[in-house]
Amino acid sequence: MSIVVCCYNSSKLLTETLQQITSMKVRPGIQWEIIIVDNNSSDNTTETAKKLMAEYSTRVPYKILFQSVQGLSSARKMGLDNSRYEYVIFCDDDNRLNSDYIDLSFDIMEKNKNIGALGGESEADADENLPEWFERYQQNYAVGSQSQISGDITWTHGSLWGAGIIIRKSAVEELFSKGYRSLLSDRTKDSLTSGGDVELCYALRLAGWKIWYQPALKIKHHIEHNRLNWNYLRKLNRGFGEQKVVFDAYLKALEPEPRNFNQSIKQNWYYQFIRLLKKFRGYGFRKLIRFNDPYEGDPEILRIEKSVGRLKQLIKIRGEYYKGIVSIRKASWRKVFLPENI
Repeated sequence: MSIVVCCYNSSKLLTETLQQITSMKVRPGIQWEIIIVDNNSSDNTTETAKKLMAEYSTRVPYKILFQSVQGLSSARKMGLDNSRYEYVIFCDDDNRLNSDYIDLSFDIMEKNKNIGALGGESEADADENLPEWFERYQQNYAVGSQSQISGDITWTHGSLWGAGIIIRKSAVEELFSKGYRSLLSDRTKDSLTSGGDVELCYALRLAGWKIWYQPALKIKHHIEHNRLNWNYLRKLNRGFGEQKVVFDAYLKALEPEPRNFNQSIKQNWYYQFIRLLKKFRGYGFRKLIRFNDPYEGDPEILRIEKSVGRLKQLIKIRGEYYKGIVSIRKASWRKVFLPENI
């Protein structure tokens, strides 16, 4: 097992994260390592990591890498490329893995050779009281249960969040060797657009791998003060709306192919644009005109934020929208083809 810890300005978070990882109970016979990726931090993240690992690394090999290209996907890709082992755990700098995380995930991946990605359940951890609305929207923070069922969720829930996700390295390497390239730019310091983990799950599904959920895999997700406010959650949801435009290409590839694929109205950018404008009309003029008001806790405000994000991204990639759908539908790495829709 390789644990990849991606960091951006993480000097304050790393101590507890690395203490937790290095104290994990790993049974004899399982080889493991820690890979820390500094994603172009402007603080002393690398120096902090070196100091901590010099203290904690008596029982586990480690590497500290520097990725100058900002974005979580770039950091994770570097960690994956430099990992020694077949099973790779992506542990963000604010994730605290349970002590049995390696043993449990190793057993599940070993027993099920067709799993491409495995995920578990997370619990919120904060230094202050959580807002009243937090429980209702906790999944926006990668907190809680990821599915109502455990085991194979390939064709039900279908994706996992990146916090604590376990990836089969050979499955991802096969994707890239056959030409897979992400359509989505993942989260950077200046953007809350994310979703590289979901996109990878969609790609693995299309390549014939299973997505698996096991709630016995537990992590704590530490959430800092500056993220526990309504404005942050609104921005986060706008980012979700942006990323879902890209996901259209994968979701349509997971549908039966229409006979008139190249002319199908559902693939058409204008269809999506007009449909979205109609959705804005449904929100009501009064709420739209006062959209900048707090409306704290109002679920419709978050739905509007997603719609705003989707509209922004649709306009941005207008000329590329259809090309993305075609590229995924015809991808050389794809193995799962659904029957033609009659």
